[in-house]
Amino acid sequence: MMYMQKTFALIYCRVSSERQKNDGHGLDSQEHRCREYARTKGYEIERVFRDSFSGGGDFMNRPAMRSLLDYADKNRHKKYVVIFDDLKRFARDTIFHWNLRREFRARELKPECLNYNFDDSPEGAFVETIFAAQGQLEREQNKRQVIQKQKARLEKGYWPFYPPPGYVQKKDPIHGKLLVSTEPEATTIREALEKYASGELYEQMDVLRFLVSKNYYGKRKGKKPYVEDVKRLLMRSIYAGYVEYLPWEVSRRKGHHKPLISLETFEKIQKKLLGKVRTQTRKDANPDFPLRGFVLCEHCRKPYTASWSRGRNAKFGYYRCASVSCLMRNKGVPKSVIEGSFGAILRHIKPKPGVLELTKAITLDIWNEKVGEVKKREEKDKNRLKEILGEVDGFMDRVSKSKKETLIQEYEQQIERLSEERKVLEERINGTQQKLSISFETALEKVFEILKNPHTQWEKEDLSEKRLIFKIIFESKLAYDPQNGFGTAELSLPLRVFKQVIDPNVQDVEMAGVEPASNEFFTDTLHA
Repeated sequence: MMYMQKTFALIYCRVSSERQKNDGHGLDSQEHRCREYARTKGYEIERVFRDSFSGGGDFMNRPAMRSLLDYADKNRHKKYVVIFDDLKRFARDTIFHWNLRREFRARELKPECLNYNFDDSPEGAFVETIFAAQGQLEREQNKRQVIQKQKARLEKGYWPFYPPPGYVQKKDPIHGKLLVSTEPEATTIREALEKYASGELYEQMDVLRFLVSKNYYGKRKGKKPYVEDVKRLLMRSIYAGYVEYLPWEVSRRKGHHKPLISLETFEKIQKKLLGKVRTQTRKDANPDFPLRGFVLCEHCRKPYTASWSRGRNAKFGYYRCASVSCLMRNKGVPKSVIEGSFGAILRHIKPKPGVLELTKAITLDIWNEKVGEVKKREEKDKNRLKEILGEVDGFMDRVSKSKKETLIQEYEQQIERLSEERKVLEERINGTQQKLSISFETALEKVFEILKNPHTQWEKEDLSEKRLIFKIIFESKLAYDPQNGFGTAELSLPLRVFKQVIDPNVQDVEMAGVEPASNEFFTDTLHA
């Protein structure tokens, strides 16, 4: 009785995208067909290799194909048949096709395909080359079609690629796939960009530290961002509501998604990246010296600088005047003294609760009145937009019915004029909706939380928040004298408004039937 040697088989399956896993050409269906083929041939299947990555035509970029070749190298004593369900799974590039065939021959691997018979004759090699070239042609045509479709979407104001951090792609009944912001990532990115534009965050490293403090990871799935990630965030016009892609010569144009920041903020960022903007925040801003940049020397009115000095057993912080012409130059004021004195000022600035609530109510009334005016204008714009759409439809109908070239040109000019007016209205309506979407009450609560007890907020906030607190409380920088301390603090506009609200001698403020509050505005004086 003749002994029949077993033929061992390896199955290779491949799809070029995750989407294809679920359709008729998925990995499971490929494997099933290959297993049926092996059963009819009497082959014993030893291993299955599955790729869900195209590799751009190069088989060495496919992890499963590399694993298959390595497996064959480790089992040189066996002669394998490698089964594919379609010749396109082998390689879709003529050069890579024959390179892979060479790799197979070196390992004595025999390729077999469900819809193609490999033939090593000259005629077979010619036919095989034709089929490989056809596969390459299809791949390149598909690539071209995808690029054309993506470019067309870009030109219409849509982002066709993987969504940037802070956005996701969602289906919209009107726009199709549309970028939609996702929280809390979008808010974190907005704050970082606006703080960088305003100078609160001076360098890209400051932005990085801010993002890390907010547990922002971007697309790194749990890994902290790098400076390069920060630079990409700062340079993307998509966050200002625009799309562009210079490799395809698609210039910047208005997108249909909602922006995270204004175009003005974006332009400030770009100028700052190019070194064309000088920010107010010092480059050497340090959370150890939160008053640096806000405190002036009483004698020369120049800002104090600050640094640490090392003693025998410890280091000591000092604020000092660095002006060359000042008599107080390099006369250090201990950090604890000047910051303690400043803390005393903040403790004394504590508006009466009734004053806060009254002023908040007045502010909200003014805001709601403005919102009402904006909504009226928005309604007027929407009505005009409907009229324009009707007029355009009317002119389009006339164009289709008219046979006179002069009339057709006139109608087309009217349509173009109306289209321009439509763009302006849509832009204005979109801008109005963005303004109305701002949570004014939330922002107001933040300000009043600071005003309620500035010292408490100062003690618990970081450097950027401390700078915000200073700007909310004080109109200008504070002058300090080593002998006499701080001068009288000049309050900011919100606090001066409080004084007007409670001062019965001020005629400009209508109390609207509200009984005047106590003449005492603060719990103590402002002079420390």
